Amino acid sequence: MRTWRDTPDAIVEDGRTLLEEISGLLEFYICGCIPYGPRNLGGWWSDGVIHLEIVEPIPDRLKLLGVTWIGSRGIAPFEIDLELDPNDEIYFAKTIFRIGTLDNRGLPTVCNRNLAPTRVLETRPRYNRDWAMAVELTPPPQNATERSDAPKSPVGREFDS
Repeated sequence: MRTWRDTPDAIVEDGRTLLEEISGLLEFYICGCIPYGPRNLGGWWSDGVIHLEIVEPIPDRLKLLGVTWIGSRGIAPFEIDLELDPNDEIYFAKTIFRIGTLDNRGLPTVCNRNLAPTRVLETRPRYNRDWAMAVELTPPPQNATERSDAPKSPVGREFDS
């Protein structure tokens, strides 16, 4: 993400743009996050990011806005807030991951695959409580002295605002 911040038009291997590379990596990141969300997202997985926008509203904070395929069910908006840690090249200081929408009964739903991705983003939820999943992830403490077993989930908590 630091590379994107410094040279957003960079070309990476195979002549792809950095934005295309990030989109490909996000597919796997989203798949890794979804299992830690609500149980009613069972069966959801990202099958490719079809639209991605990155903005930097203030230094060291990035917002990734996008649309991903959810298997063959349809498409869903996602939003990822990243806070870069200037002293740590490995971990972000904080990540807030949001995906999907809720239907009128409060259940996770996907959007029709025929909708334009930009339209899906325009109508995405604005509050954490309105997303199908919203979770804040933080890195492990740098000075952890206690041995722990492999975590069952990333350090994080679901939150509502």
